[in-house]
Amino acid sequence: MLANLKELRKEAGYSQKQIAEKLCISQQTYSDYENGKTEPTTDTLIRISKIYNVSLDFLLGMEDDFGIPVFTPEEKAAGISATKKISITPIEEDMLDVFRKVGKTRGESAQRAIIEMVEKML
Repeated sequence: MLANLKELRKEAGYSQKQIAEKLCISQQTYSDYENGKTEPTTDTLIRISKIYNVSLDFLLGMEDDFGIPVFTPEEKAAGISATKKISITPIEEDMLDVFRKVGKTRGESAQRAIIEMVEKML
């Protein structure tokens, strides 16, 4: 099921009919996407992501608003990492999530400041 499709549409100020017209599909088909009754084709997914200016990973519920991968509880418990598929502890995963959020909201210079601060602790 597509993550937040209805919310994205409303935030963008579109009606189902308007989005359906942009996608060259029926309003009913688009409604079915929002309600999880059917799944769009890959081509349609790409077009939807461009309309809303979001990544396919976000649209599919695989990453959050900050572009950080979303893991199932089982994946987190197993220490799965999206970057290198290595095992990391839950506390390391939490630290990485925070570090990425800092980068998205405050930029790379803030991330470097965190690195320097942690290095001083060693």
